Amino acid sequence: SSSNNINMLLKGPTRAGCLVACLAWVVIAPLVSGDVLKDALARIDKSKADHLVDLKALVGFPSVSALPIHANDLLAAAAWLEQRLKKAGMQHVEILNTTGPQPVVFGHYQGSGTGPGGGRRPVLLVYAHYDVQPVDPLEEWESPPFEVTQKGSELYGRGVDDDKGGLLQAVHAVEALVGAASASGAPLPLDIKFMLEGQEEILSPHLRPFLEAHTGTLACDLVLSADGGQISETQGGVALGLRGVLGAEVEVATAGTDMHSGMKGGSVANPNSVLARLLAGLHDPATSRVAVPGFYEGVSEPSAQDEADMSAYGWDEPRERAALGVLGWAGEEGYSTLARRWHRPTLEVVGMSGGFTGPGIKTVIPRAASAKLSARLVPGQDPDDVYAKVRAHLLASAPPYANVTVTRLGGSARPWTSPRGGAGNTAAARVLERVMGRPAKYLRDGATIPALADFTHYLGAPVTKFGWGLGDHIHAPNERLKVAMWEKGSRAWVQLLWE
Repeated sequence: SSSNNINMLLKGPTRAGCLVACLAWVVIAPLVSGDVLKDALARIDKSKADHLVDLKALVGFPSVSALPIHANDLLAAAAWLEQRLKKAGMQHVEILNTTGPQPVVFGHYQGSGTGPGGGRRPVLLVYAHYDVQPVDPLEEWESPPFEVTQKGSELYGRGVDDDKGGLLQAVHAVEALVGAASASGAPLPLDIKFMLEGQEEILSPHLRPFLEAHTGTLACDLVLSADGGQISETQGGVALGLRGVLGAEVEVATAGTDMHSGMKGGSVANPNSVLARLLAGLHDPATSRVAVPGFYEGVSEPSAQDEADMSAYGWDEPRERAALGVLGWAGEEGYSTLARRWHRPTLEVVGMSGGFTGPGIKTVIPRAASAKLSARLVPGQDPDDVYAKVRAHLLASAPPYANVTVTRLGGSARPWTSPRGGAGNTAAARVLERVMGRPAKYLRDGATIPALADFTHYLGAPVTKFGWGLGDHIHAPNERLKVAMWEKGSRAWVQLLWE
C-alpha cells in the first residue's frame, strides 16, 4: 500500500517539500515498533475517566469569543490548555498573542530519530479552537451549558462537539502516542505542533496577520484539523471542501428620533418597512437566486464527480426533516438540497432589529432598523469582492428618504478545498474504514472554518479534516456529543498519527 502511494505521488506534479511530506506520511508506520501503537491505544482505553475530567474542565470555561464580558474566560481557558499541552509531552508550549484579545496556544513536540531515508522528520500541525458560541437562549438549555452533563449515551454542554471535544481528542492521542514511544524506548520520528485558536467562532478576524507573523513557527508538511465531524456513528466521511463566509450589517435610518405611531404614522417613513423591502430585494422571489448583480461571477456548476459524491452520500431527507422540524426545503431553483449546501453560495439574513421588541406593544415608529447578513461562498468567489457587490446593491436600492449604511462584521474566510487523492485525505480514509468498518465517503460541507484556506495560503500546506462530532445542536441550545464518538475519536486520532 505504501509503495503504491509513493509511485502515485512520484508520477504527479508536486513541489519537493510536499513530496517529502507525503512520502514521510505514507511510510512512517514501518519506522516505529508495532507495540507502540498497541500500547498507545491501550493508554486511551485506560484513561477514559481522566479524559472526561479534561472535557469537564475545558467546557467549564465560558470562552465565548463574541462577548467581551468573557475576555478573561478565554485567557483562563488558554492558560489551562498551556498546562495541558505540557502534561501531554510537548517540549515547547507558549501562549502567543494575536492583534485581538484572544491568544493562540502553541505547542511543539519534537520527535526523535530521522525521517524516511535518513532525512528530516515530517512535521504535522494540529489545528483546533477553544472558543465557543454564545449560549442564548439560555432558557432552552436542558442542563447548565458550561457543565458537561451525561444523559444516556450523550454528553451535553457548550463546546463538547464544537470544538473542545475535538481539540482534546487530538491532545489525548498525541499524549498516548508520545507516552507509548517513551515507555518502549522506540523513536517517534515525527514532529507535532498544536495551534489552538480562540476566535474561530467570530470568523478569525486576526488570524491572517498572526499567520504572516508566525510562518516559521507554524511551518509544517500537513495540517490536521480537529474541528469537524463525521457523517454518522457508523459512517466516516472525508471532507473535500468548505464554503467561505463574510458577515455584514445594514442599517436604515429615516429620522433623528422615535415617533408616535398615531401622531406621525402614515406621514413618515418606517425604517422597518424600508429594511424589509431591501432585504426582500436580495433574492429573486421566483427562483430564490441571489439578485445582487455579479454575485455568481466565477461560480462553477457541480462536476460529474461532485454529483456522484452527492448521490453516494446517502442523505436521509425524512430523518433530517423530522429532526429539524422544518415544514419543507427551500433554496435556489434547479439544485438539490445537498448541492445548495455543498456547492452553491448563499446570502442569508441572520438577525433583525427595529423598534420595540419586548413583551407587549409600544406604539412607536423607530428612527432606525438594522439587519445582519451572512454570505457563504464557494470556489471562484472572494469575500472582499462579494461584500462590495452586496453593499453597492443595497445602497443603490435605498429610497431617497432613508440613510442606508452597510458595514463589515467580524472576519471573513475564503472557500477551502482539499484534493481527494492527497496524502492526508488518503490516510484519513484508510483509518476511517478501519474504525467504522466500511469505506469512507467523500463530501463537501456548507459550513466554514476560516483557518483552513488560510493555512494553505500562508503556510503552503495541505489540510485534512478529522473531527469526530456529529454536528448535533452545535451553535444552538443543548449541544451534545455521543459518548461513542468521543471515545472513538481519540483512538482514531492515534491511528491517523500512526498512519
